[in-house]
Parts: sequence; C-alpha cells; structure tokens
Amino acid sequence: MTENNIQSEKEGFKVYELAIHLLPTLSEADSMVEFSKIKSQIEKLEGSFISESAPTMFKLAYEIPKTIKAQKKWYETSYFGWVKFDLESSKLSTFEKFVKELDSTLRYIIVKTVKEDTMIAKDILATEEIVEEVIAPSKPAVEAEVDTAIAE
Repeated sequence: MTENNIQSEKEGFKVYELAIHLLPTLSEADSMVEFSKIKSQIEKLEGSFISESAPTMFKLAYEIPKTIKAQKKWYETSYFGWVKFDLESSKLSTFEKFVKELDSTLRYIIVKTVKEDTMIAKDILATEEIVEEVIAPSKPAVEAEVDTAIAE
C-alpha cells in the first residue's frame, strides 16, 4: 500500500478507522450517546466521516478486564461499533487520548486505512472453488511434499 492510497483529498489529512468496544453496562441508548461523543470529537478536530456502524451488543471471544473505581471487572459482552473518518494526522493523538479517557471505553483500536470500502463479498467471487480456497487455503506445495516423503 502506498502512502498516496492512505491520503485524504484534503492536504495533510489521512483516513483512519476506529473500532471500539463500549461497556455492556450501558443501555442501548447510552451506547449511542457515547458513540455520538466520539463523532462529535472528530468534528471538533475538523475531521469528517466516511462511513460508520453504530454500536450493537456483541459477544466477545474471551473476557476483557477493565478496572473501574479500583475494582477489576471482567466482561463477556460489549457494544461494538466503528467509524471511518479523515483527520489531520497531527490531531490523531488528541483524538486517541479522548477515546482512551472515555469512561465507557472497554477496548479500542485506531488504524490507518483507505477511503474505499475494502470488504470483499462472497458473491463477488467467481466460483465456489475460489470461495473454498479463500476460506480454507490448501497446504503449501513444500508441506505437501514433506508429508508425502514421510508417508513413503
């Protein structure tokens, strides 16, 4: 990926994506309020939105701890949402500090990305054979040769 693919149309701006898990102790309405705070912060920093997915309740693959008022609690669920935005790169640390300090943040990640949608839908793939290859890739030729040699 070249640096040009990550650039926004605005000079000095880059495209980022924030994926965030909010505490499951929030109500659904409160999770939307917290998500709105995050979006408002992007606007305050003169960034703009590209796409988003509002937080929805999500079962986590493993428990995540968070210390709240000197007490460590473990969570099995969270509200998960994401927002893709462009922002002047010099303001990213300010935005990250804001997200990190939100009381409702359980876990988050901010990545540099491209403006275009990068999801590949299965129906775009030409044949069922290609879908199977993407889902369960075959062994590399070297491994296959080693397995054959051992079997002999």
